[in-house]
Amino acid sequence: METNQTGVWLCRNCNTLISNDITLCPKCATERGDEEIHNEPIPDEISEVVERKEYGNPKPQKSKYIFREAVLVNIADITLIIGIFCTFGSLVAPYIVELNLTAPMMWAIVAAVIIFATSLLSWALLRTLAEISRMLRARNDL
Repeated sequence: METNQTGVWLCRNCNTLISNDITLCPKCATERGDEEIHNEPIPDEISEVVERKEYGNPKPQKSKYIFREAVLVNIADITLIIGIFCTFGSLVAPYIVELNLTAPMMWAIVAAVIIFATSLLSWALLRTLAEISRMLRARNDL
């Protein structure tokens, strides 16, 4: 490792300039190793300037969904959960409530299938709308 100061060496682990007299880095406890020690004087002026175009924190990553899309996704999930709950309720209803129908269990199964299919279809449509909105927004951001 090369340095520009007299009698110092550069730690290869933490890039700290350390006096030639010390063989162990005080910051990270790395041994000096085979680094070269230069006895050149420190220049009065810095002849090399490094320019960086962007200073500051990196840009935060955009969230996958914005508020409108997040609302659609949440409504879709809630619809599916309520649909599953109602499906289970319609299957259990003939055992809890006495219905004056012929073959109440058959009607309960039909109702459960219709409720589940409707809730699953609603869930899929709402999630698809949210995803289409996200893809259109991503395309417009380019």
